[in-house]
Amino acid sequence: LKAINPKVAVTLYPYDVTVSVAETTKLLKTIFAKLNTVDLLINGAGILDDYQIERTIAVNFAGTVNTTTAIMEFWDKRKGGPGGVMANICSVTAFN
Repeated sequence: LKAINPKVAVTLYPYDVTVSVAETTKLLKTIFAKLNTVDLLINGAGILDDYQIERTIAVNFAGTVNTTTAIMEFWDKRKGGPGGVMANICSVTAFN
């Protein structure tokens, strides 16, 4: 991204989508403290591993739900939040 536009600040925050809502909220507090607001969340982790079905569910389902739940604390307009846009993306691999 910086190569395309050197004026853009790029920061990486490693994140394991299988962590709890509480752990996700801690990371989001760090991000919101630095950026003040986040306008867009692209929610798009996914795996398919027949031998690790619990991990597959943790990433594909719980990860999406937990991340969505956590960011709503910051975005909820009923609580004075600014709102935001969320894009939940997934793969059709599960249908195979």
